[in-house]
Amino acid sequence: MTELIVDIHKAYWISDNDRLYWAALAKRKKHIRQLTHYLAKQQKLILPTPVLVVAEIGFRTGGRADPGNASLAVKAALDGLTDAGAWPDDDSRHVIGPDYRRGPKAPVKDRYRIHLKFIDQRVPF
Repeated sequence: MTELIVDIHKAYWISDNDRLYWAALAKRKKHIRQLTHYLAKQQKLILPTPVLVVAEIGFRTGGRADPGNASLAVKAALDGLTDAGAWPDDDSRHVIGPDYRRGPKAPVKDRYRIHLKFIDQRVPF
């Protein structure tokens, strides 16, 4: 299983519950996409396809949270992986999921954490 951790400053975090102006939303998506692209290139990440993606979301606080609301941020991160060449595309032929889970509290107070886990789904026969 391959993993990638993306820590996102609270100023760039995107939630499905946010009501952002389109330009502010685009700026945040671009930041997450470029950050993930950089991290994937740094790790020379190449993923087998098809692959199951599990996204563990580490929130800033330990209170109640809905991990599914991080879908915009996770989608931007998956697009960054496509830009980095980690897989051919993030369509349904190559990527299963993502499956959203609550992760442990983010280690830095002003950041959110997306912990992506990639589980190979190739059948060996």
